[in-house]
Amino acid sequence: MSRKTTYDDINLLLKDLKSDIEDVLMDEVLDEVKEIEISHVEDDVFSVYSPRVYKRRTFDGIDDPNNIIGEVRNMVLEVDNVAEFTNWNGSAKRGTGLAEFINIYEYPGIIDQSRPFLDNTIVEIERTDSVENALARGLIKRNYDVY
Repeated sequence: MSRKTTYDDINLLLKDLKSDIEDVLMDEVLDEVKEIEISHVEDDVFSVYSPRVYKRRTFDGIDDPNNIIGEVRNMVLEVDNVAEFTNWNGSAKRGTGLAEFINIYEYPGIIDQSRPFLDNTIVEIERTDSVENALARGLIKRNYDVY
């Protein structure tokens, strides 16, 4: 929307508002969630654990923003980290699911604690206003008055 629109049909207003909210969710809100998750990858995974069995990737891992994807359905943003397993040390794990694996996995003697970066991302989103602020910024950018 480049200018404010006046509506005389509530259904048209609701349709446009829903469309704009979904656009904001896929743009500003998803970007904010990515920033929070990548921060938790750094704080909760990389800074607390140095791999002994494999070499960390320099791209396309759990901290790659391109691996953090979103989908909006009925004004709800679902976010998933689709980083794939690599073939290290003959591991049978393949495909996506690496993020969830790292989030909960412990292996005594090698990985002595879980690295709950996904859980901590959710906690931060729930306890702060960062996502709500991103939603407001996106709506303001689209010429809505948000207080």
